[in-house]
Amino acid sequence: MTIAAITVLLVITVQMAAPLLWVTLGEIISERSGVLNIGAEGTMLLGAWATATAISFGASPLVACLAGIGVGAIVGLVMSVLYIWRRVDQIVGGIMVNLFALGFTTAMWAVLQGTAVGVNAPTLTVPLLSDIPFIGTALFSQNATVYLAILAAPAVFALIRRTRWGLRLRAAGEQPSALDSAGVSVRRVRTSGLITGTCLAGLGGACLVVTSASGGFVANMTAGTGFIALGVVILARWNPLVALLTTVVFGLLKALQFQAQSFGPLSDVPNDVWLAVPYIVAIVAVAAARSTRFAPTVGVPWSRH
Repeated sequence: MTIAAITVLLVITVQMAAPLLWVTLGEIISERSGVLNIGAEGTMLLGAWATATAISFGASPLVACLAGIGVGAIVGLVMSVLYIWRRVDQIVGGIMVNLFALGFTTAMWAVLQGTAVGVNAPTLTVPLLSDIPFIGTALFSQNATVYLAILAAPAVFALIRRTRWGLRLRAAGEQPSALDSAGVSVRRVRTSGLITGTCLAGLGGACLVVTSASGGFVANMTAGTGFIALGVVILARWNPLVALLTTVVFGLLKALQFQAQSFGPLSDVPNDVWLAVPYIVAIVAVAAARSTRFAPTVGVPWSRH
């Protein structure tokens, strides 16, 4: 075990945590509004595909990320019509979104991609702070999507807890009848929350692409990250700040898939075990969180009658 190995592990940890954090923050907003977005995995995958496709046609990382966000917004709009206005079952609908995303992105990447070489977002190094031992490179030598993900956690916390929109959002998820009595449209508030959440999930997919080794798309490259986010939301008790810390833990578990061989006894553990560990931990942790529960109206379509 060397300082260099620890540094590399921490760098990969933060890079792995950032996409998960984006989709987790999006899911927190969606569920706070009363919508259970099981389709977070599919939304993230579609965002990754849109980003990689844009890059393959020569778009800059910034424009490509905007494409990922745009696709997330489109998915959120479709989901809003189905879940909120047409009252389709949110679990069944989410499963269908995930299945559609997997098939669509795999097929479309094979037939619709440009010839430009994949690129990563440029690394932005913070002078002096990046020289701090161990954590300097991990925290202060990353690309913009990683920095923004870290800053987004307190921003979303403040948005939900300290703004009028956040108050209405929480009311839509916890006491929609009270919000309706105040003359505020529950459906519109939930629509805004769901679309905001899917935009962040799409950005999570974009972050995954621009921090990857190739800057390209691989079939099912999200590999269950959106599903882990559903568990992280519960573990964090819908608190964005706690979600930030929780996603770092899962980022570390994912990073061990690539760096375990550098840490003595851990190198003897088969790599397939490290691939499974994040999902096992998520399942066990959620199962053990007995006191955590969803708000009564989450996943329940709103109706005055």
